[in-house]
Amino acid sequence: MTGALHRVGQFWRHASARVEVAERARVLSVLGPTLAPLFFELRLNDQRHGLDVLHTLERLDPHPSRLLEQAALLHDAGKGGARFSVIDRSLTVLLRALSPRLLAAVLRLRPGFARRFQIYDSHAAVGAERLRAAGAYELAAVVAEHHASEPTLAATVRLQQADRRN
Repeated sequence: MTGALHRVGQFWRHASARVEVAERARVLSVLGPTLAPLFFELRLNDQRHGLDVLHTLERLDPHPSRLLEQAALLHDAGKGGARFSVIDRSLTVLLRALSPRLLAAVLRLRPGFARRFQIYDSHAAVGAERLRAAGAYELAAVVAEHHASEPTLAATVRLQQADRRN
């Protein structure tokens, strides 16, 4: 039941997402002019999620490294090209949990959705590649493994702790 309540709360936070002017300024100060565009091209709900992960990270560690702050904001940077709505994401999470076979059928029947799903599903690798292209190699390494069951980097472990709470 706790998992279901978490998902309902997550849906609500995504559906009602807002980013304040002061938060946008904070993003610019953390990411700088090279990386900030990767954040601002994300859907509003993904921006909100990144900020929430950053706030959680700061509660866990009042003085996180710049790398961790950037990872909190950009760990989902690869989702930008998926153009997955809150409904798309919710449907995918629900079908993946309840009926992977039905999800597979939807993906076969809806090629456009399947292409967007593929980007969404591989967002860690997509985001890491975009970060490497921007010259952020250390950050790319953290983002690349942020869904790994056994990450090799301490920064990724700390990011996962904050991400799981959001």
